[in-house]
Amino acid sequence: MTGEPSAPGENRLHTGDMDADTPAPHQRATLIGREDVERRLRAAMREGALSHGWIIAGPSGSGKATLAYRIARGLLEPSALCNEDTFEVSPDARTFHLIAAGAHPDLFVAQRAWDEKKSKYQSEITVETVRKLTTSLNRTASGGGWRVAIVDTADDMNRNAANALLKALEEPPAKTLLMLLSSAPGRLLATIRSRCRRIDLPPLTDAAVEAFLISEGVKADAAKTAASAARGRPGYALQLAAGDGVDAVNLSRQFLKTVAAQGDVSKFASMLSGKAGDARWEIFKDALVNALSDAARAAATGEKGAHFAPAASPAALTAAWEEASRLIAQGEGLNLDRGQLVFALAYDLRDALGGRAA
Repeated sequence: MTGEPSAPGENRLHTGDMDADTPAPHQRATLIGREDVERRLRAAMREGALSHGWIIAGPSGSGKATLAYRIARGLLEPSALCNEDTFEVSPDARTFHLIAAGAHPDLFVAQRAWDEKKSKYQSEITVETVRKLTTSLNRTASGGGWRVAIVDTADDMNRNAANALLKALEEPPAKTLLMLLSSAPGRLLATIRSRCRRIDLPPLTDAAVEAFLISEGVKADAAKTAASAARGRPGYALQLAAGDGVDAVNLSRQFLKTVAAQGDVSKFASMLSGKAGDARWEIFKDALVNALSDAARAAATGEKGAHFAPAASPAALTAAWEEASRLIAQGEGLNLDRGQLVFALAYDLRDALGGRAA
């Protein structure tokens, strides 16, 4: 299905940081909040007006890959579609099983290849992978129907790969569909954007994400915390809830309260340092910056002030957000000790929020 080697013992498709019990996008049957998108695409499919090239755009964890695999299932086995308005296919369908196993002959997924020597995925999608994609689309479909390709993500293509992809978009074979997933579509080549239709996946409401998590078996308290930190991204919320994400989000909130109260942040530096703190840090830093950004925006529009610094002005919160973003980027760029970075954040955030700088 992908033509790409994988890590020993792993599924051939990337599964990101998902928990082992959480279905990956190519194995997931459900999708929330995208009913209107699917309805419009199903109408185009019935009318024979489905464009051959699509950019599915949205932030990481917004459901881009899940939507792409649902579309692929519906095109590759239209008789298995459950209704006229969505791309829902029964999990018992042959195509569902083949795609979930990474083995459908008419679906090619272009991703970063596995580097056997370095035991990690390459940093880019290469031209060789895109050439395999083009070859796949030019083959005769095994079932006489559609051939589908997914680029996950198009943001990972290097320049040569992007130029090679243009050939598949400029002269697409009949009954082929190419879906490019992108978190930053504006950075794609203008020639690629001009040859594709675009689907945008906006953020969902916290309530919708929370309900989704609960339906997935997440406990109510964890679902509420993960949903509020995910900024409308159901996939990311599921990742938070499935691992140590909720603990890391709560840690970021406790850190901000401690800093605003001029408290000791030693325990945070300890918990975020070393190998044990690696996964926690990635979520902590994003949650921290997002909390400051949301607080600054809320204060500027007259909404309730930041829970961690109720008296802080919009200007102070904006300054804190900018300073935190700068320090994190600078610290990671210089590979600074994470404990020292936590202390530096506390020092500068106290000043930005109007407290003592010592």
